[in-house]
Amino acid sequence: MIFRSRAGEPLRHDARVLSVLAAVIALVVFLIDAFTPLDIAIAVLYVVVVLLVASTGSRPAAILTAWSCAALTVIAFAMSHDEHYSGGALARCAVSLLAIATTSVLALRNQKNTATLQEQLQLLDLTHDAIVVYDMNDLITFWNHGAEALYGWTAQQAIGQPIHELTQTHSSVSLDEIRSEMLRSGRWQGELQRVRNDGTTVIISSRWALWRDAKGKPRAVLATNNDVTVRKQMEGELQRQKDELRATIDAIPGMVWSSSSDGRLSFINRRWNELGVTLADNDGDIWRSIVHPDDYSAAQHAWNQAIATGMPFENVSRIRRSDGVYRWMHIGAEPLRDHAGNILRWYGVNTDIEERKQAEQALERSEAFLSDAQRLSRTGSIATKLPDGEMWWSDETYQIFDYAKHVTPTFRLILERSHPEDIALVRQAYQQSLAGAPFVDIEHRLAMPDGSVKYVHYVAHLAASQSAHPEYVGALMDVTEGRVAQEALDRSTAELAHVTRVTMLGELAASIAHEVTQPLAAIVTCGDAALRWMNRPQIDLKEVGQSINQMIRDARRASDVIRQIRAMAQKRDPSQAILDLNAIVRESIELVRRELDGHRVEVDADYACPPPQVCADRVQLQQVIINLVMNGVQAMSGITGRPRELRIRTRRFDARHAQVVIEDSGTGISEENAGRLFNAFFTTKAEGMGMGLSICRSIVEAHGGRIWAESQEGKGAVLQFILPLDEGTCHEQ
Repeated sequence: MIFRSRAGEPLRHDARVLSVLAAVIALVVFLIDAFTPLDIAIAVLYVVVVLLVASTGSRPAAILTAWSCAALTVIAFAMSHDEHYSGGALARCAVSLLAIATTSVLALRNQKNTATLQEQLQLLDLTHDAIVVYDMNDLITFWNHGAEALYGWTAQQAIGQPIHELTQTHSSVSLDEIRSEMLRSGRWQGELQRVRNDGTTVIISSRWALWRDAKGKPRAVLATNNDVTVRKQMEGELQRQKDELRATIDAIPGMVWSSSSDGRLSFINRRWNELGVTLADNDGDIWRSIVHPDDYSAAQHAWNQAIATGMPFENVSRIRRSDGVYRWMHIGAEPLRDHAGNILRWYGVNTDIEERKQAEQALERSEAFLSDAQRLSRTGSIATKLPDGEMWWSDETYQIFDYAKHVTPTFRLILERSHPEDIALVRQAYQQSLAGAPFVDIEHRLAMPDGSVKYVHYVAHLAASQSAHPEYVGALMDVTEGRVAQEALDRSTAELAHVTRVTMLGELAASIAHEVTQPLAAIVTCGDAALRWMNRPQIDLKEVGQSINQMIRDARRASDVIRQIRAMAQKRDPSQAILDLNAIVRESIELVRRELDGHRVEVDADYACPPPQVCADRVQLQQVIINLVMNGVQAMSGITGRPRELRIRTRRFDARHAQVVIEDSGTGISEENAGRLFNAFFTTKAEGMGMGLSICRSIVEAHGGRIWAESQEGKGAVLQFILPLDEGTCHEQ
């Protein structure tokens, strides 16, 4: 039987056409059989009518047709013969009836078999599998609904086409090999790649069965096909994800592992292999071979406890590499549980923390060194977050403030330790921090619980912060010893300056005596003159008044000289005042006028206009000027053949400083001595102590200024110093 329809049904002609044709044939056969004198069994042709009607598939119509044809045969026999029947005619009639009966029985049996086959084919159409039957030439003879849905061709388009050419079959093995295997075993199954009617490629799982006839000759192939394209794609995607996951796990810098619920290792990633570790070599128990002996007991105890309690596992141990070197690693694992909470597996990772461990050790050493350095230098650290004022103090800071280390540092604690007179200064510095000042620099006192006073110096800067709030990082230095030492040094310097002044006054005794005796002598002369004017017969009161006024002027002059000498000779603490620099220079020149005249030194004074105002101690500033003037006088004492000139100038050095320049015409300063000129105990004089210029430098620098010398050997020297101009910040004492 050949299948020619989409659904596998027998090819049927139009039932009406067949019925009409059958009727026409029956009529023709009846007419010939009834009205022609033919001595043949013409009624046998009724079998054609029976077959045509049976081919329509209607069993009732076939039965009715068979009985009708038999009746027509009998009627025709009766009509074509009279009451006398010959034996041949009866025989022909009997043959015709037998033929009609036989044909009818066979047609009905065939019709029944065809119906059974049709039912079976309909069952094949109900399956979702694509079922294809093709002969040994690969021509398609059956094509069910599943095949239509899978490949896109209808049965009418597919039947009669070569199956492998129609679907462009491709396989990992050749079709000839598949055919050979099927002929040998009668079956084959595998995966094929085929192209659908719309051009898309599908992967199918195909199962072939070979049908042989009764003689064992191969006749056809029955193939059932399932579309596994999506499954293959899912399998490919799943495999890709597995490969990616494995590659990701292998790429993780840590040593990834998993174990059974009892803790026995079942999986390790490639990082373990790089360390020379495999599961096969260690039979699933590798911890003892790779964990440092000193760390193994603690690690094993923690692991057993985690398995027993089901809690996450965490441990830090040293793990041995393939080269035998141990590295610190963090070992962590989490359990995987089922719905009932039972542990199925453990998943863990070992992370190399060698660098972090070394950094921690280095940090510990650094912190220890910093702590020792802070302790030795008495310098503490303070970090402050604003505006909430959260603070962090180092150990030395707690030591400086004399607070216990468990106390939370706050600004209030700093105020409690601050000296009452410095609290306002400390608050002001804190307000600067709140205002976002880039630098804070403050020196103040601490009043300690034992009654002692500490001097501290705090400096801080605004640090870059990741948060929106500013943060200050600063250092707190205990400068008590330095402050005490500096005060002692200042006292020593002041005493030395006093001794130097007294010594200088001794050296200027002749000039001082002259400055004092000259106005005294003038007073005596003016007194005598006044007496004479009064003893005349007619008193000249005008002349007497002039003499008295001269006496008052000279007395004041003598009093000023003595006052200045007493001030320079008096031992006292320095006092700051706003001074006219021009006036200080004039007074100093007058004090050494006798020395200048005695050494035949010509003074050329040039004063700045307007007079510079400085904040300084009068006596100390006079000491500096007199010392520099006397050095210039002494430098010119051996000069002959040219005038001895001393040029003294005051001027503005820049917008914030005033300058005093004293230039002599002496022998100058050699390069060898220029660098040591202001050093203590350095002198070029046989009887000198070498303290004059050193004290001058100390006094100038204490006033915030600078002193230096310039010279060309053989052409005189220029000694000059600068002092800050008063900007309204001088506090007179």
